[in-house]
Amino acid sequence: MFDPTKAPQTLGELAQRAFADFAIQPCLGVKNKATKTYDYASFAHIGVRVKNFSCGLLELGLERGQRLAILAENRPEWAIADLGCQMLGVVSVPLFATLPPAQVKGILQDCGANCVLVSNASQLKKIAAICEELPDLQHILTMDEIESQMSFSQIEQRGIEYSKAHPTAYESTWPAAQTDEIATIIYTSGTTGVPKGVMLSHRNIISNVEAVGAALREHFGQMKSEVFLSFLPLAHIYERGPGFFLPLRLGAAIAYCENLGTVAANLKEARPTLMMCVPRLYESLADKVYDRAKSLPEKQKIAYSKSLELAKKHGSVLGNWPDAPHLGLIEKLKLKLYDARVYSQIRASLGGRLRAFISGGAPMSPDLGALFLGVGVTVLEGYGLTETSPVIAVNRPRRVHLGSVGEPVESLEVRLAADGEICVRGASISKGYWNKTQETADAFVDGWFQTGDLGSLSQGILKITGRKKDLLVLANGKKVAPAPIEMKMQSSRFIFQIVLLGDNAKAVSALVVPQMENLREHAKSQNWKAQSDEELLASTESQNLFRTEIDLLSGDLADFEKIRKIALLDKPFSVESGEMTPTLKIKRNVVAEKYAASLSD
Repeated sequence: MFDPTKAPQTLGELAQRAFADFAIQPCLGVKNKATKTYDYASFAHIGVRVKNFSCGLLELGLERGQRLAILAENRPEWAIADLGCQMLGVVSVPLFATLPPAQVKGILQDCGANCVLVSNASQLKKIAAICEELPDLQHILTMDEIESQMSFSQIEQRGIEYSKAHPTAYESTWPAAQTDEIATIIYTSGTTGVPKGVMLSHRNIISNVEAVGAALREHFGQMKSEVFLSFLPLAHIYERGPGFFLPLRLGAAIAYCENLGTVAANLKEARPTLMMCVPRLYESLADKVYDRAKSLPEKQKIAYSKSLELAKKHGSVLGNWPDAPHLGLIEKLKLKLYDARVYSQIRASLGGRLRAFISGGAPMSPDLGALFLGVGVTVLEGYGLTETSPVIAVNRPRRVHLGSVGEPVESLEVRLAADGEICVRGASISKGYWNKTQETADAFVDGWFQTGDLGSLSQGILKITGRKKDLLVLANGKKVAPAPIEMKMQSSRFIFQIVLLGDNAKAVSALVVPQMENLREHAKSQNWKAQSDEELLASTESQNLFRTEIDLLSGDLADFEKIRKIALLDKPFSVESGEMTPTLKIKRNVVAEKYAASLSD
């Protein structure tokens, strides 16, 4: 039925191949709380559910080209609904589950959603509050069983009845899709303005899946028994492409994390081999690695700390860091000893089978990458955007270059404009923005997508140096790229978050959210007199500590790039406060306006 020598032409074909070729293999898994293990539904079972859901949508009257929005946390029903849409030519529109009603309304109005699928009562309340302002909305479906609402299971049951009455409907519907049809509309995070709906076709997503798969197979081989741990929101193309459609293509299993707070436990329980992550998770995992020293006797604590320092040195060598030290024979022998006593335990805490973390969504500190490489955990930093489906470049196993995003994938061309802006073209580049002709014309020029990111490209290795619109232009005209400096500063154990500001100012300033647990411990060890967190942050000792930390990390910065003023904040930046996007990118303009008084003279 399918030609195994050719890539699928549509996402429907990709899924149908998987259901046929990997029928008895585990597909989607959720944690069994009683046994603390993962239970998986087979590819064949998921294929049946996709058919039933698709036919249920046909019974409701949904037609090719109409839009179905998904407002839900990661779970099997999310994946089944998305595939159900692809089988019918219904355009899926994913929404981050954290979005407030006003932003949900804006997206549903813009895309003209005919149907919305929500996960639970909490998400249903958002829709109930705005549904009267959504004239195109005809159906509201729920994944959970909620009284007076049409549930997922009811749609599946209606689909079973529909397919009995129309036995050829499903088999004639999914093959009708064309490769350049819109498969999904994904709304960008909008750090600088109103989110735009990125139109991605079947060709866009499949070409990227094939390219990422080829990059991984180059080292890992056929990859027939992989387990992906799904942690990032499926509303993000980074999790949905490499974290969902790629496993389908490989015949790999996907285990869903319970929630953000259970990732460490779920790593041990699901024992994944691959996982899409963002640097924030690596930072959290690294903190846990360092925290282990606290419970050790003093002598063991010193040895443990030395083992991690040596791991970072070794990792910098493995990661081709320019200033990586030479390791002598004694250090190499120590590595073997530490691997048996320390590093193997760290790997076991991550499930013991991890072949690679794939890092994206934000820059990763080379120091952090070196630590993981040094303890035997491969971290492959990559780069991409929603408009590119998403991966543009990624480091390869055994060809890791810390501080870079690796080599461009084979399906894309990458070039730098005169001002250093990264431009890309190829099969995975979006068709443009939904209902936004001018914005499409501005961003997509002669087949090249203007990413808005600044970078360098040397010997085939791409590095990100900043964001074009994120540059701080000081009063003297000097331009400062904040992202690399922020990443450098966050290597301090006392800095949890930092945002640089300085547009039209005399010098660069910084808003710092301290790593409070480490700050409290340090204050206690130094016998500082602060009686509360508020007193601690306001104390002269804290001000001096952060001044010293930032100055130590600023040694290789130009004088105009150095941070002159610091303000310590008592609350982290968050999505809920409007300071971050759902993909955890800082809205610098919002932060600058909100905290202007904190840095004023």
